[in-house]
Amino acid sequence: MNTSHTLRRTATVALLLSTPLLLVGCSSGPSHAGNINSIRWDPSPAMHTLAKRDSDRINTHAYVKDSNLRMISTDLDRALFIDRPSRLYMGIKP
Repeated sequence: MNTSHTLRRTATVALLLSTPLLLVGCSSGPSHAGNINSIRWDPSPAMHTLAKRDSDRINTHAYVKDSNLRMISTDLDRALFIDRPSRLYMGIKP
């Protein structure tokens, strides 16, 4: 009888101590996912900070923009046939 009484008391104390933890659950502050609209509009906030700094990202964008402009310029020169000198003979033909 004494073991049953001790077991019952231990179970009751464990239940009383765990009940508030079960009722609280995982809470989050206002900066977390409390507002569903903030998640819908920006599902991955500050994602660029995982791999690069802001300055690295800006430098990459500048490099890509410069490379693209150079390639467009080269393509335009080829389309207008001004990418190489003329093959016409400049002197007097014999």
